[in-house]
Amino acid sequence: MKTVLDYLEENALLVDAFLEEKLRYQNAPPVLEKAMRYGTIGGGKKVRASLLFASGEAFGVEREKLLPLAAGIEMIHSFSLVHDDLPCMDNDDYRRGKLSMHCAFGEAMAVLVGDALLVEGLRIFATDQRFLKEFGKELIWEILVVLFEVLGVSGMLSGQVLDIQNEGQPVSESVAEQIIVMKTARFIQAAVLCGAILGGAGNAERSLLSNFGLLLGKCFQLKDDLLDVTSSRDKLGKTAGKDLIQEKATLLRATGFENAKRQLQSWYEEALGVLSHIRRPVGRLRDIARFVVEREH
Repeated sequence: MKTVLDYLEENALLVDAFLEEKLRYQNAPPVLEKAMRYGTIGGGKKVRASLLFASGEAFGVEREKLLPLAAGIEMIHSFSLVHDDLPCMDNDDYRRGKLSMHCAFGEAMAVLVGDALLVEGLRIFATDQRFLKEFGKELIWEILVVLFEVLGVSGMLSGQVLDIQNEGQPVSESVAEQIIVMKTARFIQAAVLCGAILGGAGNAERSLLSNFGLLLGKCFQLKDDLLDVTSSRDKLGKTAGKDLIQEKATLLRATGFENAKRQLQSWYEEALGVLSHIRRPVGRLRDIARFVVEREH
């Protein structure tokens, strides 16, 4: 039987193969195309793509039909990492086991590559004719609205601002959780919700999966924060221990290590409770949730 690790690896390879084919531009400077491929293909678990696939599969949508959106979501995620690593942001020299974009291609190119990955990540599925024919313009627009909301001022952008503003400052539990939700969790929530939308889920199922996705997104970021303390650069593929050195506004710093571990378990159990109310084959979503909280890197 296929394990969750097999499932994640298989999905990552599918997305990488799709990106290998699609990230070719006749009119782009070669260095831009090279850097975009460097930032997206290979490395990383592509968990967001797998969540999209698992959610869609629960409603009978084949993975191959979701590939343009999965690739777009991973490109957008890569944009956020490229910008997050910049010296003016989190200032990290490593990502996914190799040099960060600004170290490999220069700071100016990293800014531009991040911009390109965001724009092209939206374009890659919104203009894909087979994707449009399969799901129709109305559902595609619905997906775009979901992504605009979680990436814009009400989501990732404001989360990054709060993260920067509160660095080195006394941090409350509520502010730390707000940063988790806006910067990370809502994008993971969107990946789950988009699969349900394209699968024709009703309002009740959408609401449940949206709630599950948000809780899982909170688990994902909190687990990252815990691993920053307990793991190594070799395992993480990025610099370990930076959050404490930079006095980042994490829930770990607000509540302490043991309380953060308990909060992670609480959110995880709540997420599984939400899934139990969905009368669909959601085993893969459950498997991914377990992987998220039990992973070691």
